Amino acid sequence: MGVPPRLRAFGGAAGVLMLLQALAVGLYWAVEHGRGAARPGRPFEHEQLSGAEPAPDEALARPDGSELRLSSLRGRAVLLHVWATWCAPCRAELPALLDLGRELQRGGQVQLVAVSVDESWDVVRAFFDGDVPPEVVRAGSPALARRLGVSTLPDTFLVRPDGSLALRFTGARDWSAPEAKLLLAGQAWTGPGAPDAPPR
Repeated sequence: MGVPPRLRAFGGAAGVLMLLQALAVGLYWAVEHGRGAARPGRPFEHEQLSGAEPAPDEALARPDGSELRLSSLRGRAVLLHVWATWCAPCRAELPALLDLGRELQRGGQVQLVAVSVDESWDVVRAFFDGDVPPEVVRAGSPALARRLGVSTLPDTFLVRPDGSLALRFTGARDWSAPEAKLLLAGQAWTGPGAPDAPPR
């Protein structure tokens, strides 16, 4: 028994419609995929601070025994990082953070200060096989972490050139992400409440 012409025509039309729908979905996916490739990455997760609170100016010890205070870096942005060798997330993120800090510092944009809260330099030196990076300093007391409200490690703050706290990054981050560099260099900020772009 043959298929009635009307039913045959309906089936043909349905097939064409399904084909057109599939082509439309494919075209939509291709367009959106292209847009996504051209679109910058999602914003780097952070907490915006009021800017009313100044960064603590506690004495920090350098590996060579000299002292560093954040007030001596006034006039440039500072990425203040609080970490410890016994903190697994700290250890995982630190290499990328040091690389980013050096890149930004070469451009005169941001100075990285990585504050270890370990009990002694011996532990820190052992962690770096005796070659402690110049960006690493040690807190001589819990005062810095306490004044910053640090309760978990790692914890990182962007300090404006005027010494006020601008941004906070609680927990480990992928500092190799392009968005991290854009944000810290002040290139991704517009509108009120944005931190000043670090001097170039």
